[in-house]
Amino acid sequence: MQFKVASKFTEIMDAWYLVYKQYLSASLIKPNDYSLFTFPEYLGNNTAVIIGSKDKHLSCTASAVTDSKLGLPLDNYYKAELNQLRAQGKKLIEIGLVADASEKQNFSDVIELMNSVARFGVFMKHIDFVVGINPRRVNLYKKLWGFEQVGEVKDYDKLKTAPVALMYLNGNDPAIQQMELNHKIYSDTAGLDFNSRYLFNPHNFITPKEFTNSVESFIRRVWNRNIRQVA
Repeated sequence: MQFKVASKFTEIMDAWYLVYKQYLSASLIKPNDYSLFTFPEYLGNNTAVIIGSKDKHLSCTASAVTDSKLGLPLDNYYKAELNQLRAQGKKLIEIGLVADASEKQNFSDVIELMNSVARFGVFMKHIDFVVGINPRRVNLYKKLWGFEQVGEVKDYDKLKTAPVALMYLNGNDPAIQQMELNHKIYSDTAGLDFNSRYLFNPHNFITPKEFTNSVESFIRRVWNRNIRQVA
């Protein structure tokens, strides 16, 4: 599996199309006319999308977004818990929009996908990681990376009431940094060039209000902006 930072608009679209297909197949979302799934908070320059390809075909993806005045997608369900972390001076980064379309899932590829997107946190100096996961994976995340559960299990109604648990990783903890997988994240860039990541625009012109929770506004505004820039 070859991993890279999405640097083109079309790569972002392909990644979030893969997320859409996976979530739709798992009956987590309803169909939409544009076959894309994302969140408004990801439409900014504080976002990175990792794509994994095998034999030149997109196989998996994950995205990350650092905290900003727009907040994080998980604020919709865990605002009190995230605000508590913010009050402690934590520099949060959320990992999400994970999808893997491999016919035979390779556990090492999945781990490297997560490590790759986590490296964006190191790049941005936001190493307080949060993620919303299925409760069945709580112990796995604790064992592999040292995450701790900081929020009760809730129904994630944006994904058809899928259960979700809020997990937090204190990336500033020396003991956490020395764990095998985390050590790789902090010590090795794995050739990922986050400076080349796709930037929606220099001013983050797309706001949650403009996005209005639909991909229609997203595509129209971003695509028209790209056309104007080329012209």
